[in-house]
Amino acid sequence: MTGLPTAYLDQFSEPGGYLEFASTGPVSRRVGRAVANAMEAVASPVGPVWESIAPSYDAARAAAARLLVVGVEQVTPVPSTSAGLFQVAFGLIGRGGNVVVPSHEFPANLYPWMRAAAAGGPEVRLVDCPDGRVTPGRLAAAIDGQTAAVSVSLVDFMTGFRVDPAELRAVCGPALLVLDAIQGLGAVQTRLEPADVLVAGGQKWLRAGWGSGVMAVGERARELLSPTLTGWWGVEDFLDFGPPAPHPPRPSADRFQVGSPAVFGALQLGAAIEVIELAGIAAIEAVVLERVAALEEAARAAGAEVLAPWRSPAERAGIICFRLRGEEVATTARRLVDAGLVVSRRGEWVRVAPHASTPPETAARLREALR
Repeated sequence: MTGLPTAYLDQFSEPGGYLEFASTGPVSRRVGRAVANAMEAVASPVGPVWESIAPSYDAARAAAARLLVVGVEQVTPVPSTSAGLFQVAFGLIGRGGNVVVPSHEFPANLYPWMRAAAAGGPEVRLVDCPDGRVTPGRLAAAIDGQTAAVSVSLVDFMTGFRVDPAELRAVCGPALLVLDAIQGLGAVQTRLEPADVLVAGGQKWLRAGWGSGVMAVGERARELLSPTLTGWWGVEDFLDFGPPAPHPPRPSADRFQVGSPAVFGALQLGAAIEVIELAGIAAIEAVVLERVAALEEAARAAGAEVLAPWRSPAERAGIICFRLRGEEVATTARRLVDAGLVVSRRGEWVRVAPHASTPPETAARLREALR
């Protein structure tokens, strides 16, 4: 069994049967303190509030840059995955062409492209992947010289299938490669490159809480995306109210801010990443894969059918779905809840998603409850 530092594990207090990290990741003590300290700074200011919070805000951006292995100028906080994807989608309005997206994507990676298309953006080309495997071969047939972007989930919310960004980059040509990384970032090693844009809300595997997230943008994307939704914070000299609007967009990723940034969410994100750094993302990934493999083994031992599109460990992350033959999924889910296991239903499947803090004995609990 892979071990993790006590300093990391002591940050968490969720029940051992909690298996819903693909929905909401319970936050660490450090994240809770970051929110409380920020609230106190606003509630009882001893001077200009922003001056007291700005150092923590800058530190949070630096932490996000470290996690994604980019320069600080390439990251900006966002309140949700959707907020970042809308920036990209509406940044392509007027360009023409098409955007390629797997048809089974979580809706957060569908609505931005559809709304932008309705407003004059690129046509949306949905690609069916019946077995859940999003591979270069599947997407290549839909990509042509007019493709402006290819947008995929790093990890699928249902199957847990993990794409290979480098292989996808090879078939994208000049199109932007956009990653919705919410189901992977914080659980598996992830960086911006070779993608052009990476967006992830922080409320799941990052364990940063609602209202937090990060958007990382490569140089090519910053050049190609129009500042359609750029607001007052996203421009140069944003506090100089003399020259009339619009000011030029900032050269950094902060150009993708609609208005005032999600300050509290940024502080949550920074604190969550600092907790990840206590163990290291490589060690966390190793334990997540160990835990999810044990849960899969437990489900199979109980006779369950597992939704398993992966063909190697590199195609896996922290999610599996299963169902018991001959039993309604609602009945199975209720039995697991009665046994103290927090799971979710996704269609006709039960979904479980452990994190590195999930006790190893949870797999035995699942096996017993299924039997």
